[in-house]
Amino acid sequence: MVVVFLAVSSTLCAEPIEASEGLRIMADRNTGNCVSCHEIPAWRDSTQSANRLTLQGNFGPSLQGVGARYSKEQLRQWIVDARVIHPNTLMPPYGTTERLHLPARSQNLLTQKQIDAVVDTLTTFTQVPVASKDNSTTQALTASGLAQLQSANAMNPIGLWIDEGKRKWEKDCNSCHALEKVIKAVPNFPKLAASQKLINLEDQISACRQRVDANATTNATTTAIASAASQSFSNDDAPTLELSTLLNDAARQLAINIAPPTNPLHAIIWKKNLADGERLFKTRLGHMNLSCQQCHDGKVGSSMRAQKITAGHPTGFPAYRISWQGLGSIERRIRACYSGVQAQVPAPQDIRLRQLELYLKTRAQGLQLEGPSIRQ
Repeated sequence: MVVVFLAVSSTLCAEPIEASEGLRIMADRNTGNCVSCHEIPAWRDSTQSANRLTLQGNFGPSLQGVGARYSKEQLRQWIVDARVIHPNTLMPPYGTTERLHLPARSQNLLTQKQIDAVVDTLTTFTQVPVASKDNSTTQALTASGLAQLQSANAMNPIGLWIDEGKRKWEKDCNSCHALEKVIKAVPNFPKLAASQKLINLEDQISACRQRVDANATTNATTTAIASAASQSFSNDDAPTLELSTLLNDAARQLAINIAPPTNPLHAIIWKKNLADGERLFKTRLGHMNLSCQQCHDGKVGSSMRAQKITAGHPTGFPAYRISWQGLGSIERRIRACYSGVQAQVPAPQDIRLRQLELYLKTRAQGLQLEGPSIRQ
């Protein structure tokens, strides 16, 4: 599952924006960020592009020649709200927030003057596109480099979390759990707990840590014991991630095996969570007005800048992401996708995050776990 970082301008500019600003707005991650999805030869060839922003995506069509294919009024409509032209478009509405589900903010993505500048620039893209040879790309080289880093034991940063996870397992877990048995259960998460609440592996680790902390206070007062027992741990705090990394690393090559509970009443609850996860996967969200399905079913293999869109199978978590400069859980990754489409981000441990994870794991049923992975 991939991230589209688009920020919002909340106020109108005091001075008119010149048409020459349009190209900058289209390339800037903090404004239009059009190059994330579209090839813009004018930007690639401009003197401004001598930096990392030359990376362009092919999620959408090339913008070369759009000035010859569309009138100025049509170009404006594409920018303001392309749904008027094409109801099922993947193009974000830059000039309205109407009919959007859970947008992060009430302001439009672009101001009227910024839209004017972009439209004026698009009208100059009149050169007819010609076929070009698809040479090796920066994206492919980057993916290859990440694979090499992941396979190099001496250089892979994930080893730091695995080593610390081993230390914690031997200190706190080994006396109660057989590691081999726990490893076999890793591909079965998320699942219903005894409380009939949907939990993932990190939730289970957190619950065990709470019990360990409570037991550690048996010589303290009753109040202290109750306080420790009620403590809640984040799925992305260091000890939870370290133990999760250890277990997922040991479970690599085991097949994802998601199944409903055998108890009929519990199975009904489980199936309701799965149905809600599927609905969330297919629901358009945020200012970008995109769903998980539109990227991870319909655009697999396309690029957003240097990011290759995958099928979104959650086989490689926890993941070390270069953009995070650290390790994160699948919960963190899903929340980042909400942020990427500029939707209201669910709070940590929100049930929607578990439901989405359940549906994603079900889509990946039978695939082998990769163990902790390195991503961009």
